[in-house]
Amino acid sequence: MAKVFLLNGTVVFWPERNVLHAKSDETKRIALSNPATRCLLLLIQRQGQVIERDYFFEHVWFINGAQVTNNTFYQNISLLRRAFKELGLNEELIVTVPKVGIRLESQLEIQEQEPEATLCNEPITPPVTPVEKTLKPPHKRTAWWLLAGVVCCFIAALVTWQTQFDSRLSRYVPLSVGEGCHWYGNQDVLKFDKHLQFIKASTLDCQSYPWIYLTLYPNFPRISALACRQQYSRWRDNDCVTHYYFKESRNVGA
Repeated sequence: MAKVFLLNGTVVFWPERNVLHAKSDETKRIALSNPATRCLLLLIQRQGQVIERDYFFEHVWFINGAQVTNNTFYQNISLLRRAFKELGLNEELIVTVPKVGIRLESQLEIQEQEPEATLCNEPITPPVTPVEKTLKPPHKRTAWWLLAGVVCCFIAALVTWQTQFDSRLSRYVPLSVGEGCHWYGNQDVLKFDKHLQFIKASTLDCQSYPWIYLTLYPNFPRISALACRQQYSRWRDNDCVTHYYFKESRNVGA
């Protein structure tokens, strides 16, 4: 089910809706871009740790098949700082560590909560029709409305949960199977020649992480390979490791 985060007891962060709003006044809200939302979610998940810029690039942009510049990245971080400030949080809680990355200070109190579904909280009122005093609301009709409310809440929760799953990897194209590896490539390229060249030269461990999702663009120097123990699935936790490469150098980290 979707989660929301209460920041310092005063600000609500709702990733599924790309929004920050004051807890005391939901009309005081700030809409976030998708990248800014994902950046803040990563910072919350790894609060107190310095997250490298390349990690943001991979898990916010590249894995979605998008490219990004340093300027765009820091614009999104600046957007988060401005949003914090406008909602009464200290903007300095988001710290830039020069030449390393970004850190969300551990002083920020964060509580993970389940959102109160508006659909479930609204009273279900049957249509008002004039009736004589001698008539009583039939129990069957009341039960039907209650059942309809439960079903609606269940459907809303199911849809919200499914939208949490990031389906972009399901759109990756199968490229090769061999020596224990199952290779997939990002679908938004015209040719996969460079992907196949990388696969032929790869020394990745296919015994431990046989399912590999390769993100590579011909005119972009950076390559990433997301290696997983099992095929990526929405129905379970995925144990994966990301490897980064530059075309002019060897593997620069995992």
